[in-house]
Amino acid sequence: MKKNDIPKTNTDEEIKETAANAESELNEYELSVLRSRYDELDDDRSKIPPPEKKNQNKLVKFAKKNTLAAVVISVFAVALAAAVILLVVYAVNTFLISESKRDYRFTFGEEEIKVKYEETVINDVLYVDMNKLAEFTQMSVSGSAETMKYIVSADQYLKFTDDSEYAVINASKVSISAPAVVKDGKCLVPYSVISKAVASGLTFKSDSVRNTVDIKRVTYTVDDVEYNEDITFSTEDFKVVQAIQSTAGVEFEYTKDVSAYLEYIDPRDNSPYLVLVNADNPLSSSYVPQNLSAIPSSYTAIGEIYELENCAAQALIAMIRDMNAESANNGAYVTSAYRSYAYQLALFEGYIEDYVKKGYSASEAEAEVLKTSARPGTSEHQSGLCVDFITTAMKNGLNNDDFESTRAFEWLSKNSYKYGFILRYPEDKTDLTSYSYESWHFRFVGRTAATEMYVSGLCLEEYLELI
Repeated sequence: MKKNDIPKTNTDEEIKETAANAESELNEYELSVLRSRYDELDDDRSKIPPPEKKNQNKLVKFAKKNTLAAVVISVFAVALAAAVILLVVYAVNTFLISESKRDYRFTFGEEEIKVKYEETVINDVLYVDMNKLAEFTQMSVSGSAETMKYIVSADQYLKFTDDSEYAVINASKVSISAPAVVKDGKCLVPYSVISKAVASGLTFKSDSVRNTVDIKRVTYTVDDVEYNEDITFSTEDFKVVQAIQSTAGVEFEYTKDVSAYLEYIDPRDNSPYLVLVNADNPLSSSYVPQNLSAIPSSYTAIGEIYELENCAAQALIAMIRDMNAESANNGAYVTSAYRSYAYQLALFEGYIEDYVKKGYSASEAEAEVLKTSARPGTSEHQSGLCVDFITTAMKNGLNNDDFESTRAFEWLSKNSYKYGFILRYPEDKTDLTSYSYESWHFRFVGRTAATEMYVSGLCLEEYLELI
């Protein structure tokens, strides 16, 4: 670059003059502001702020001239932005909620069933209709108003009770994540429970986005023929609270030959002998056991005639024969067996009358009697399946201390299960049986059930929950 080509530097006076004469979109007010700022900067032009952008400048000018309109526009803009945001949020939420609460589609093999969302998702828990599952898998179903049982085989079954934190899997009581809903013949079970309880034979797949549940049979092929895999249940993924222990390997030794009595001691079907009789499960006033049989007079008090249901009576004979053969009788004999409803009524009212004579009011007398005696219909004796023992050495009537001290009690406690009898009201189960401890009261349930209760330490109420 030549010397003459170097651009000439303008003086401050020339810059001011040029600024004043140049075309500008600034008005006189803005020019005066600019000049004053220039003067305040002590001629240091590097500190002059950049000029405002054209659009911003127009907006500022408009706002200064139209303050009210500017405020209205600002408020409208903010409201519009808020409305857009709310609309977007509403649309997203509406879409997601409507999608998540669509009807569920259950597939059982090839059959598809639609169920309303609110009927299968309860308290945010997904439930499966056990009756539909049982129909698909051909499980047997039994139950009552509040309990349903689903049976694959004698040792493979599930049992659910309404609003209970427990379920039963193969004779084991387990804790479950959410309660079953059992009402009006329907049984809904949490998906998480049934999918874990099934060990083999079924596959489960759920999709909480599409709201689908697919349940399929597991199959295998032999010689080009397809078969369904057996369904089995497992407690592996559950906390077991209580269980009927296995009685495999238990040997039954008898002092005398009981082959003639074995069909009675261990009946093929022991379900009739598991009837529960108490205040919550009374017998009708007309109930009388079928096939009542008299107990041999040699096993009762002189002149007394007692009866039991035939199986129970024959099993009792076998049991007392062995007890006598082992010199464990201690003078024990039967002091009570079957009682009719009418007999129990007379007994109950007689006890009340005795207390009234002692000065008790009618209500006080009844309360006292209920501590040791049952109302008519609620006595287990009416079932014809139980007996009370007493010994000749017991001079104060039936009382636990006296009977517990006898060899008869010791022998019965250790051996009665072999003949199908249980100690019905154990000392440590009074909260479950709702009866005081009765060391003399033995009940027939059949050898299989009696042995399982004996080995597992269960009372009848606990046992019935698990089968």
